[in-house]
Parts: sequence; C-alpha cells; structure tokens
Amino acid sequence: MKRRTLCIVLAFVMALGLMGCSSGDTSSDSSTDGEQAAVEYPTRDLSMIVPFGAGGATDLICRTLAAEMEKQLGVSIAVTNMPGSASAVGTEYVNEADHDGYTLLGYPTDITSIKVMGQSDLTYEDWNALVIGCAVPTSIVVKPDSPYQTLEDLVAAMKAGTLTIATSDSGCAFTRGLGLILQQEPECNQPELIPSGGGANAALSAVKGDVDAAACGLPECIEYVRSGDLKVLTYMGSSAITIDGADGPIDIPWVCDVYPDLEENMPFGGWVGIAVPADTDPEIYEILRQAAVKAYESEAFQTFAEQKTFVPMGLTGQEANDWAKSTSYINSWMLYDMGFTSTSPETFGWPHP
Repeated sequence: MKRRTLCIVLAFVMALGLMGCSSGDTSSDSSTDGEQAAVEYPTRDLSMIVPFGAGGATDLICRTLAAEMEKQLGVSIAVTNMPGSASAVGTEYVNEADHDGYTLLGYPTDITSIKVMGQSDLTYEDWNALVIGCAVPTSIVVKPDSPYQTLEDLVAAMKAGTLTIATSDSGCAFTRGLGLILQQEPECNQPELIPSGGGANAALSAVKGDVDAAACGLPECIEYVRSGDLKVLTYMGSSAITIDGADGPIDIPWVCDVYPDLEENMPFGGWVGIAVPADTDPEIYEILRQAAVKAYESEAFQTFAEQKTFVPMGLTGQEANDWAKSTSYINSWMLYDMGFTSTSPETFGWPHP
C-alpha cells in the first residue's frame, strides 16, 4: 500500500509542476525583471559543470540553456562535463568552488537520490535553483534484432533470469522508471544494472550489444531510434507518440498500454535545470535567475525541447526548490522501498510520502 501511495503522490507532484509550466508564469515573487541589482555582476566569463557525460539529457538541456543565458548576461559560459557517481562528482566540485556565481551547476534530478544512495552528503537543501527546465520521460530500448521485441518479452525474460540493463547510474531516474515495472511484476528477478555515466552512454551500450537493454530518457536515444539502431519497448511519457524515422513514422509504445494502472503516474522520469549554491549572494542569484528564465522562455529553447521530446516545466525560484524537496522525498523512499538502497530516508528526517 505504501508503494502505491508513493506512486500516486509522485503523479500529483508532477502534475503540479506541469500546471505551473502551463500557466506561463516563470517569474519569482521576490522581484521583477525591471529591478536593477546594485552588485556589479558578471564581470568575467562563467563556467557550468554538467555532472553527466556529453550527449545525455542533462548535457543537452544545460548547454542549450547556457547558450541562451549568454545572450542575457553578455558573457560566455564554458560548459564542462564531469560525470561520476550519479552526478556526485560534478556536484561536489561546484559545491567546493567559490560560491560567487561564477560556477553554475547543471542540476539533475539525481540530487534527490545521491544521499540515500551513499554517493554524497549533498541534498536539495544545498542548492538554489535558477530554473528547472524540462522533465525527461523514461524509455527502455533494445537493438532491433533483440530477442525482446515487446515489453512483455522483456518482462518474461526478467522472470526467467537476470538481464543486464544499462542506466545512467544505479540510483538514477531511469532506474526508478524500471522500478515501476518491477513493482507491477514482483516475480521478476532484479536485473543487473550497468552504470554508464549518462543516458546517452547507456543507449550506446545497447547499440553496441553490450547489454540486454538500456533504460534512459527518450531524448537521449532518439537519434538511434530514428536511424533504426535502437527499438523502443516502452515509453513513460503522457501518452504513446509517433516520431519521424529515417524510413518513415515510428510508433513509440506507451507503458500504460501494458499497465493501465500506471497512467496516473505519467510522465515518469527525471528532470533537469540549473542551480547555484544556496548561500550565493541574493542579488547575484536574481541576475542569474532572470537570465535562466529568459533562456527557458526563448524560442530557441522551446523549439529544442519539442524536437527532442523533452517535457517543458519552467519552474523557478521557490517553486523550483519546493519541487526538488518533494521529489527528494519521493525518489529516495522509492529507491529504499524497492531495495536499491539499505539506507532509510527516515535517518535524514525525510517523511515517507
């Protein structure tokens, strides 16, 4: 019953986030775009650390936002990939740098789980989100010649033995997406998860045939799907979709076609934004926040999100921080309830949703 309640709460929180996006209001209550900050900033170029490998959802979203933020700030933003330990390596690096607004964090949903997974002591409380740009629905993909041609085939194989499934990292959002299926199919053997340092790398492992399947964001594998190098077994978006492929339209099957009871939990996956340390000067934070919001609202970013099948969110300020807090509770307890970690979130004072 607790697991079922957990999923319902997740759907409710996701719905609130998307409602905030649909309203089109990405402003913060603390200030308006017309206010001028007294601090002189920025006076030099910035850096942004993306705590996953190149080509994944976090990398794609953050690089696109950074390019648009440069137009607002009038300086360059050098983006560096620093993968490792489910984002903990890059996240720790930004935390250890000066908290002066010149080192930004590509802020992935993994901030919600790295503490419960024992990868870092950092949590949502250590960060102040500029914007949470997009949700990244989970997909499970295989090679076209795989013996598993449907989700039902994959589930049957997991009941019969132990499969290898590549993911970004052991506690990532797409692992939790796989966990939703395991909750529906308790007779399945828990697969051997192969951490890959990012969803794009997980997809590449599937293309090479190094694993039985990969769990990643659809945007991270979509070009392989378009070219016919990967086949989507299931997609955890809001509905089934059709995309353009090299040889014509490709129907992407929806997880709820197999498990209708999961519909209230969709879309299910990760989210990506940009953040700075929580103790960053408030005036500097506000300059960055306004630049990030305008970057999110830009035609270039919205077109990018649509083409890559990301789900726009556009949360900013306290709303974004509340989102990170809520999903930290949900995701950490989900990992614990599914047996992916032996550390109870209760030890951090995080209540069960």
